[in-house]
Amino acid sequence: MKGDMMTEKKKIITSAMLSMICVVMLLSSAIPYRSAALTNSSIKLICAQDDVKVSDMNWKIYKVGERKDNSFALTGEYSKYPVDLSDLDTETARGAAQALESFIIGDKLNAEAEGVTDSSGTVIFNGLEKGLYLAVAKRVRLEPSVYMATPLLFEIKEDGSAEEAFPKIYSVITLDGEVGSYTVKKVWVDNDDSYMARPVNVTVDLFKDGELYDTVVLDESTNWEHRWNTLDLDSEWRVVERNIPVKYAVYVDYNSKQFLIKNSYAPDLIIDGGSYSKTTTTTSSVTTTTTTTARGSSTTSSASTTKKAVTTTASSSGLPQTGQLWWPIIPLVLGGMALICIGLLPKQKNKDDEG
Repeated sequence: MKGDMMTEKKKIITSAMLSMICVVMLLSSAIPYRSAALTNSSIKLICAQDDVKVSDMNWKIYKVGERKDNSFALTGEYSKYPVDLSDLDTETARGAAQALESFIIGDKLNAEAEGVTDSSGTVIFNGLEKGLYLAVAKRVRLEPSVYMATPLLFEIKEDGSAEEAFPKIYSVITLDGEVGSYTVKKVWVDNDDSYMARPVNVTVDLFKDGELYDTVVLDESTNWEHRWNTLDLDSEWRVVERNIPVKYAVYVDYNSKQFLIKNSYAPDLIIDGGSYSKTTTTTSSVTTTTTTTARGSSTTSSASTTKKAVTTTASSSGLPQTGQLWWPIIPLVLGGMALICIGLLPKQKNKDDEG
């Protein structure tokens, strides 16, 4: 009888040990895999124009939004910006990306990651969580040309994949002593019923190499545009519209010297309660001169575009979404262990009574 009881105890202990091993294996297979899904996705940006591989180009990426059903929405500190992502085609995606870049520069927001293209014109960003990202680059001089890249929106999904994107690259050739003439123009995109929502003027900040250079006012008397000249052709300029009217979405389109700010009437657009106001920016120097004339000889600059310009999305994922399916494993397994122990204890007690 005592031998039978000992044998039964060994069976119980063996069963409990096997249960524990199963628990450990289940947790080790679930939790690390979830972590990999969150940290192993990557994007490779390939920068080239014709046969030129654009090296030494500095890129920054920002996680600006998330997928909401069949469209996207800005999240976090980007949610206050009046940029409509509900219907992104090629044109609106470019305009939205360039508008977001302008706001990021104007408000000096920190990047998620930063990298520089290698000799083959590529830069890779690893460890990306799912979401909508913006990639922006600084111009780089590779004699005799200066190369620039259009900001790029891309989506990362939770599948641990590696994707490629080909930003639009364009270039200009400049010579010493050349005068650069820049223009910013406001365009209203609305219908006959919405023009009454327009303000009488708009305020635009001009940023030079990330620092506030000037603030100008555009209205009908100026034909909603402003021009300025400079001999400093190595600087990078951006424009930021401030105090944007409620129910207007903002898109920006620019090349090396021309900036077009489009205000599109969007009555259903809700931005942080329905408005966007200027964020206080500290700058080292501000000039109030609206137009500067410089003397010197000038030559015509040439520009070309890349053969391919696309945005990319990570391939679809069959993995569970973050925080929705994996977390119940632990309490379920612990509950199962408790049930096993409860089931074994009465059997042990009966055996002891028989002894």
